[in-house]
Amino acid sequence: RRVASGDFTLDDLFMLLKALAIFEASISSVSGFLPVKLLIDLLNFSLANDVAGRVSSALAIELDKRLKGALLGDENYKLGDATKRTIANAVKAYTGKDEYSFGDITNTVVSSFAEEDTSGTVKDRPKIGLTSSKELEPSLNEALEKWDGLSEEQLKDGLEKLNQYVESVTKEELNTEKTKDKDK
Repeated sequence: RRVASGDFTLDDLFMLLKALAIFEASISSVSGFLPVKLLIDLLNFSLANDVAGRVSSALAIELDKRLKGALLGDENYKLGDATKRTIANAVKAYTGKDEYSFGDITNTVVSSFAEEDTSGTVKDRPKIGLTSSKELEPSLNEALEKWDGLSEEQLKDGLEKLNQYVESVTKEELNTEKTKDKDK
């Protein structure tokens, strides 16, 4: 609900995703319906702040799933040529590859963590589409907003599924507590 209303910070979302990763819960239930622009912002944020790389890797996997459909062809994604080209150029600049293949973002993120030294400090890893002032390039920002505008229905569906999931977990916890109380 906070994501849909815009009432969050990257720190909030990063902490949520980090908590899910720590408890080995699936991050895809949350990241699967986040807008692409927010996924990239979160990935860039986590590349700068995620020591272990668990959140960054999960976000990269989700971003690769979205790019696969948008750049490699999926009738559900209706991006225009200019939007595709802008996004593809940012991906190419990040991965260093001329052609995008499914998994390129994930491989680039994972390899950036593999190159880490053993001190446990966060190094300055490459980011996707940032200018020298650490803002998303305006053309990429515009392209991602267009893409996300096409995905509003998916966001609404995702929020509904998340609400249903939270309700089912709550009911399950209540049933577990009732069973424990009866066993006492």
